[in-house]
Amino acid sequence: MQSWEKRTVLMPSKPLGLFQDGLADAMATALHAIEAREGERRGWDRPARLFTVHLEGVDSRSIELRMVPTRSWNGRDINPADALTSVARNLPQPPADLRRREYADSPVAGAALMFEGWGRPNDRALTEYEQRAAELGLRVNHLAPDRIETRCVYGVDINQQQFHVFRTRGEEARVYSSSGPDSDASAAGSGRIPHALNRIVHALREGRQLF
Repeated sequence: MQSWEKRTVLMPSKPLGLFQDGLADAMATALHAIEAREGERRGWDRPARLFTVHLEGVDSRSIELRMVPTRSWNGRDINPADALTSVARNLPQPPADLRRREYADSPVAGAALMFEGWGRPNDRALTEYEQRAAELGLRVNHLAPDRIETRCVYGVDINQQQFHVFRTRGEEARVYSSSGPDSDASAAGSGRIPHALNRIVHALREGRQLF
């Protein structure tokens, strides 16, 4: 990890204030700032990036990112969700009674995957073709004439809180968390990516060298 590229992102002076849990709100604020700096400011049409997040706590003034080399987690250049699932496949599932830990007491505060993709308008139902494709696990959003370009940051912290920063091209980013009072699986980021990050972050929390 020492040889990974490191980047520093300034922590906003005011937290988002979306969540009652102070650590969760700090991580949500950090990931929102990361998407703005490393995503929106650098522009679109960029490859997926996996990174660890280093944050001392709620009073941190900066965030350190350590970029996991692509060859270490997606050397075959496949779909990022497939690659991350492959990395996490043999890692243990975090225990249900995981003890809460402060970020400053862990090798990492969390990890996140930033990637771009295609979606469809929320107010449009699936077509018959899209429904069949979904049942078969096929990705077809990029074929839709009304497709929407999106950027996502899925993150998990060492206490297994899930975060999802979502931006549609040309719009403001939205932030969701599994710690939110009205959270649900889709808002927090359901699916293979957060489940894989759960295992990866827990292994890093326990000091395991993965990459």
